[in-house]
Amino acid sequence: MPFNKEWVALATVAGLATASAFAQDKLSKGDKEWMEKEVGAIITAQEKSLFESIDKDDRKLFKDLFWMRRDFDPTTPDNEFRKIYEQRMKAADDNFQQRGQKGHETDMGQILLLMGGPSQQVEGRAAGSSQGELPGSTPGTDPGPGTGAGPEADPGTGSGREGFGSDFGGGGGASQAVSWVYDPNPQLGYPDGLTIEFRQQSQFGFRIANRDAIAETLERVKERLVSNPSVNYARDESGRLRKADARFDPNSPAKLALKALQDTGQTSDAIGFAVNPLFFRSTEGQVYIPMDFVIEHGIDRGEATVFGAVENADGFTVYQFEEKAELISGPKDHLGWEMPLQLQPGLYTLYIGIMDDASQVLGTQVIDLDVPDFDAGELTLSSILMFVKGTQTGEAMGAPGKAFMLGGYHFAPKREMIYTQSDQLSGVFNAYGYGLEGDKPNLTVQVTFFREGERRGATKDEPFMLQTNEMALTIFDIPLNLPNFQDPGNYKVEVKVTDHVTSKVLTEEIAFVMQGQQEQ
Repeated sequence: MPFNKEWVALATVAGLATASAFAQDKLSKGDKEWMEKEVGAIITAQEKSLFESIDKDDRKLFKDLFWMRRDFDPTTPDNEFRKIYEQRMKAADDNFQQRGQKGHETDMGQILLLMGGPSQQVEGRAAGSSQGELPGSTPGTDPGPGTGAGPEADPGTGSGREGFGSDFGGGGGASQAVSWVYDPNPQLGYPDGLTIEFRQQSQFGFRIANRDAIAETLERVKERLVSNPSVNYARDESGRLRKADARFDPNSPAKLALKALQDTGQTSDAIGFAVNPLFFRSTEGQVYIPMDFVIEHGIDRGEATVFGAVENADGFTVYQFEEKAELISGPKDHLGWEMPLQLQPGLYTLYIGIMDDASQVLGTQVIDLDVPDFDAGELTLSSILMFVKGTQTGEAMGAPGKAFMLGGYHFAPKREMIYTQSDQLSGVFNAYGYGLEGDKPNLTVQVTFFREGERRGATKDEPFMLQTNEMALTIFDIPLNLPNFQDPGNYKVEVKVTDHVTSKVLTEEIAFVMQGQQEQ
C-alpha cells in the first residue's frame, strides 16, 4: 500500500517554497534602528518577528499600522499615544545618556518609554524586588499610554514633576543600586505592582538586575499597550500587508455585535456554523492557526461578514478582525471559508461571529482555544491537515479566504471525512523537535488502517519528504481503490512517526467513513 509518489516531486518543490517563504529581506540600517532603538521598548515579540519577515516594500505600511494600533483615541486627528511616547523619549534622552548611547537606548530609558515614570524610587535593593513586585508604594499620575491617559499627564516621571532632577535614576550618583516601584495596574498586566531593580555597571551605567524575573511582565505590558487591536497586520491574497480601511470602523454592525458578544457572552444560532482550528509552528515562539469555517445553515448566498476577537487568559483582547467573506460551496451544500491567526502558545477565548450581509442575521459562538507549544525541545507534531487537493500558489503566507498555506501550496481542507473508492486519503503535517545525526534528522512515517477495529493493512516506513534542522514535512496520499477499502463502514487511520535518532514514537488517529456504491 504505497504512498502516491506524485507527491514526492511536489514535496521537493514545496520544500524549496518553504525555504524561500522563510527567507527574509535584509533589514535596512534605518529599519533595523527603528525596530531595535526607536520602538524597541514597546514592540512586541510577535510584531518584531513579523517586521523582520515581511516584504521590504511593506515595512513603511507596517510602521503606520504599528502606531495606529496604539492610538487610544482614534477619533482625534492626532495620535495621543505617539505624542506621549515622543515626549518620554525626549525626557529619557535628557536624563539617561551614557557614553555611546542615547538616553532612550539605555535600560532606564527603555523602561521609561514602556512604563512611564515610577510611582516611587528606592535607593539600594528594594524589598521584594527579586520577584519583580513591591506593594504599597506611593501613587503616581501617569498610568501610561493606552489606558486612557490624556496628553496632560506628565510623560516623563509619572510623579507630576517637570523633570527627573539630579536625584532621579541614579541615587544622586552615590548609590550602586536603585529600584523603580510601580503601583498595581491590572489593566497593564501587573495587578500586584512591579519593582524594577537597576545596578550600576562600570562604563555601562544602570542596567536592569532582575531582568529574567520581570521579562514576562514587560512583554505583557507591551501587548497591553495595543489599545486598537482591530487594526492588524492582515495580508491580501498575494501575501502583502493590507492598508487600514473601513473594516476598522468601531461602529460597524459587526463591531457592535462583537462588543455585545464579549460583554454578555450570549450567543446566537441563527446562523449555524463550526470552526475547526489547526496548529502549525510559525516563526520562533509563534503558532500559525488556520481556521476552517463550515456554515451549515442560515445563509443562502455566499456573501457574509466574518468577525471575531481573541482574548488571552487574562481577558485582554490581543487580536480582532472583521472580514468580508466570499463563501465557497462544499459537501451537503454547506458553505466554507478560511481565516488565519498567529498567536503565542497558551489558553485563549475566541469570540466568533458570522453576519449575513443581506439580512443582517447573526450567528455567534464563544470557543476555548488551547494553543500548543512546538518549541518544547522534544518531538512534537503539527495538526494533520486532511485535504482535497493542493494547488501551487507561490504565496508564502496565509490570508483571509486562503489560510491553509504550507510550502507555497494552498491545501483545500477536507470538510467531511466521508470517502469513496474513487477518492484519495490525503494529509499533510510537520514534525518538530526531533534528534539529529550530525546535522540531519532521521524521521519516518507509517500509516496503518483499521475497519471496525480490524487491521486492514499498512504502508511501509517512509522517510519524511522534506527535512531541515527545525522542521520536517510529509504528505501522504493513499489511493482508496484498493481491496483494503472495498467494504463500506467506519475506518480509522493511525499515523505513526518514528524519530530513529532518539527512538521517540508519536501516533495520531483519524476516523473516516467509506461509502459503498449504493450510498453515493
